[in-house]
Amino acid sequence: MKPDTNRTDVLVVGGGPAGATAARVLAEKGREVLLLEKDRGYSKPCGGGVSLGIFEEFNLPRTSIKKEVYGLRLVSPTQNQVDIPLPGRPVALVERKEFDETLRLKAEQQGARVIEGEFLRILDEKRGLALALIGGEKAEIQSGSIVAADGVNSRVRTSLNIKPLPALWTCSSLIQGQREFCEFWFGASESPYSYSWIFPTAAGLSVGTGALEARNLQKLFHNFLDRSGLEVPVKRRVYKIPVWQGKLFNRKNILFVGDAAGQVLPLSYEGIYYAMKGGEMAARAILEGKPGDYKKMWKGEFRKRFLLLDTLKNYFLKNDASTEKMIALHRHPEVQEISLRLWLRQEDRRHTLFHYLKLLGKYLR
Repeated sequence: MKPDTNRTDVLVVGGGPAGATAARVLAEKGREVLLLEKDRGYSKPCGGGVSLGIFEEFNLPRTSIKKEVYGLRLVSPTQNQVDIPLPGRPVALVERKEFDETLRLKAEQQGARVIEGEFLRILDEKRGLALALIGGEKAEIQSGSIVAADGVNSRVRTSLNIKPLPALWTCSSLIQGQREFCEFWFGASESPYSYSWIFPTAAGLSVGTGALEARNLQKLFHNFLDRSGLEVPVKRRVYKIPVWQGKLFNRKNILFVGDAAGQVLPLSYEGIYYAMKGGEMAARAILEGKPGDYKKMWKGEFRKRFLLLDTLKNYFLKNDASTEKMIALHRHPEVQEISLRLWLRQEDRRHTLFHYLKLLGKYLR
C-alpha cells in the first residue's frame, strides 16, 4: 500500500538550532512549513556556551539560560594559565534539550507544524519528494524546498550521495563539581589539534575532549582527567563535530544548514550561533525565491572570519610549542579584547579583522 503524501511549502529536516530557526523565519512570513524532528526529548552532547547577544538577536527568552559565567580560562600544555574576564558580557550556558525545544516552540507559535518523525530518504529530488517514518508508518512528504538541518550525520546528504564531512570526535561527560570559569585546556597528549574543556553547568561540570581520530579518544579523555585532577565519570558520550570546509550550501532547492553544512567556527568549535544564522539565511533565500543566494549571504557575512580562524587553528594547534605561543599572546589585554570580538561577540568588521592580524604580527615577532 502506497504511503499517504503530505504536502507543504518547505520541509525542514531536523529541529535543532538551525532547523528550528529556519522554520520560524519561514512561518513568520506565512510559508507553510513542516519541521520533522526525530526526537524532541534528545539532548545533544554540547558544552552549551553561547553569547548573551544571541537572546537579543533572535528574541529568545532568557529563562533557558542555566548559568552565566563571567570569565574564560586558557591552560597551556605546560600549565601556563591565562584568565580572561568577561565583565558585563558573560557566557550564557544552556541545556541543549530545553534550549532546542524552546526554539521549536517559537517556530510552532509562528505556525510551523512540528512533527516527531524520522527522515528516511529523498525519493525524487526534482519533485521535492521525501520519505519519512511518522508514528511507525511510512509517509511521503512533497515540498517546494527542503532545508537539511539533520546534523553531522545528515541523512539528506547521504541520500543525495554527498560525501560525509570531516569531523572532530569528542568524548564528554557530566560530573559533580563547581568552577567559576569556562576552561579550555590545550595539549597534544589529550586533545591534539583541538582542546579539552571544563564548563560549569546548573547540574555540575560538563567535561570533555576532542580529537580528529576516534581510535584513541577514550585514552585521550583519561589523560585529560588525570592532568586536570577530575574524577573519572561512569557515563560518557561520544559524538562528532563537523570540521568546516565552506563548500556545502545548496543543491538547487535543497539547502544545508548547521552541522549538516559544517557551519562550526574553526579553533573555538562554536556552532550554535552559526547554525541559527545559517537557518535564518537559508530561509531568507527561500523566501526570495533564490536558493543560490544563500551561499552569497553566508560568505558575505562569515567567510573572512572562518578563514582567519581556520588559519589560526592550523598554526596554533599544530604542536604544543605553537599552542604555548597562543596562550602567551592572550596575556595581553588588547589581544583578549579583539579575540572576544571574534570568538564570542561575533564581530568581524574589516577593522576588527585587520586589527587582530596586526596585533598577532606585533606580538609574534
